[in-house]
Amino acid sequence: MDKLGLIILAGGLSSRMGQPKALLPWVNGESLISHALRKGLEADVDDIIISIGDDDQLGHAIQTHIIDTLSNDEKKKVSIVRDSVERRGPLGGLYSALAVGMSPAYAVMAVDMPFMPMDLYYDWLYQVNHNNWNVIVPTGSRGKPEPMAGIYRPHIVSLLPSILAGKDVSLQHALDTIGHVESIDASDYDWELSNVNHYDDYQWARALAENEFRRVPLISVVASKRKTGKTTVVTRLVAELQRAGFSVGVVKSDKHGFQMDHEGTDTDLSYKAGADAVAIAGPNETAIRIRTKEQSNLYEISQFMPVDIVILETRSQGIAPIIEVTQEGHTEELISDSIDRVAIIEISKLDQDVPGLVRHIQEMMRCLNGRRYC
Repeated sequence: MDKLGLIILAGGLSSRMGQPKALLPWVNGESLISHALRKGLEADVDDIIISIGDDDQLGHAIQTHIIDTLSNDEKKKVSIVRDSVERRGPLGGLYSALAVGMSPAYAVMAVDMPFMPMDLYYDWLYQVNHNNWNVIVPTGSRGKPEPMAGIYRPHIVSLLPSILAGKDVSLQHALDTIGHVESIDASDYDWELSNVNHYDDYQWARALAENEFRRVPLISVVASKRKTGKTTVVTRLVAELQRAGFSVGVVKSDKHGFQMDHEGTDTDLSYKAGADAVAIAGPNETAIRIRTKEQSNLYEISQFMPVDIVILETRSQGIAPIIEVTQEGHTEELISDSIDRVAIIEISKLDQDVPGLVRHIQEMMRCLNGRRYC
């Protein structure tokens, strides 16, 4: 089987997210649906079917968004399908898509699995050394099958109407009924198989995606006012992350100017004499002082630091992902965009909030260091 088609399931109600997942912003100007679509197009998939459910208003919004993101040549490869059966969940979407499918088999990708790469489907396909299968389903490290990231043959569509007419329309029940289901060990790919079901999941997944191509990952700590506690949060995060084994850099903006060197030192005298840059290297630390015509870009500075992660402390130049520090009861004064903000820390609840925040950052760093995401 030289090529797979791709079915993107994008018709869910997103009740746990509270808003349509497919249209949520991702990175580089993409949405979750356009991100999934791009992966299929970049993998040279000629037959992409997007299932958009049976909700007219949501379906129209997704359809319009998809059409606006495609070139004329790309439109020839993409079909948009509405559910032919009402309120039957992912199985209804799968049935409606397979019913019009022309490829010998389809990789199925849920729109809320943003780290699922196309090449994994081919890896799993080639692990099955016979042709007597209806479905190939990966199983994660907890032993749980992930049918929304499986490979399906279109001929099973004739077996689905009786299941859709019953009370149990879960994909797992369908697999148990269909038979000839091959299970693939995907225990090393839990992150790729993970769903962004809740807004918190989405924010941290997006934080990982934002840091994917940075030379040095970063996280910003911002506050709407001075003396709110940014530095307290930063120093606490530095200590906790260092205890977890990460080297941490800090970049801080200061609108009022500062004096790093001591009056009368050799480097200070050289700098005052007109040197554009002076540096001093000691046995345990190095300092570089550079003359600039304007305030340096904090992001550019962060990318040259020889550390695992940088914390950027600033009031107005926060770069996603962002942690915003506030005083108790002052959340109405938040200045960061909720899409970019992964956490709000009330300074009075520092001990309560920091452990969970550190766990999220550690998980992000483990994923980044593994470089297994797409």
